[in-house]
Amino acid sequence: MQLAIAELERADFPIIRGWIDPKIFPIFHPPITDEQLERLLTRREDGRLTDLGLKAVDVDAGSPVGLVHVVLNWENEYAHIQQILVGSPELQRQGIGSALMRNVLEVLFDQHGFHRVQLFVDEDNVAAFDFYRKHGFQVDGFMRESRKVGDEFEGWYCLSMLDREWCEIGLNRR
Repeated sequence: MQLAIAELERADFPIIRGWIDPKIFPIFHPPITDEQLERLLTRREDGRLTDLGLKAVDVDAGSPVGLVHVVLNWENEYAHIQQILVGSPELQRQGIGSALMRNVLEVLFDQHGFHRVQLFVDEDNVAAFDFYRKHGFQVDGFMRESRKVGDEFEGWYCLSMLDREWCEIGLNRR
């Protein structure tokens, strides 16, 4: 499958709505509305990019197969990946997530010059944790009981990559 990266658009909402699991992405609450999905779009304040919403597109089919949403902190030169996901289960394990991750890191480090890219992963999401580690993210720490889910508290790991680490990975990619 040949992929292209493009900005996420409102026209993509009917496709991506079914991908969102509020248990994994607690900023969403059923039923998932267009107003909630608008949080994933690229936004600017005073002409400055504050949020970056991208999609991976299957070039042949012309439809989205994955997405990523990033919040940008220009003052401290870091970007926080809020959500990254591959669409339906049959699309998973085909390299879409890896391609999307490489592309978003290129945008954040190479195009925008960020010093740090970070993300959080729930303590029980072993597949995501392994995915991020495989792509060069380092564990900064574990945030114990940092989110309440029902009557229980869950923790999450903070992982990050620095620009110098991205450069090392970049040299190995070429």
